[in-house]
Amino acid sequence: MVIQRIQSVYLLLVAILMAVYSFMNVVLVQSSVNPMEKLSLFDASTVSFMLSLLVAVLSAVTIFKYKKLNLQITLCSCNIILILGQLTVLVLEVIAKNYISIEFFISNTMPVISIILLALSIAGIRRDKKILGSYDRIR
Repeated sequence: MVIQRIQSVYLLLVAILMAVYSFMNVVLVQSSVNPMEKLSLFDASTVSFMLSLLVAVLSAVTIFKYKKLNLQITLCSCNIILILGQLTVLVLEVIAKNYISIEFFISNTMPVISIILLALSIAGIRRDKKILGSYDRIR
């Protein structure tokens, strides 16, 4: 049995960060109708909102796949790709709406932090694979 303490902590932090990020204000826009309007992730881009929730759920599911290390690495890699896609969709949809002024909030660093945590969890999973491989050689 593999004890993946640090990877589980990283994945749990990613799930929490992305779930919280889904409901935060992410952009301050100025349009001709409203002078200053704060948009949550759902208001700014529904697709981006769904992708961030998918990342949160997928990270939580990845924690419980501790017996399948290759699957865990694949799911973490998919999460990184989903986060990059989510950020791209958010930026493109906000820019496409032709606001007069657009300011992104500091809360948009949460996906970047999540990418770093996912990379750290991949490194930890690979370290566990190496340890398990060394135990197999001893037998």
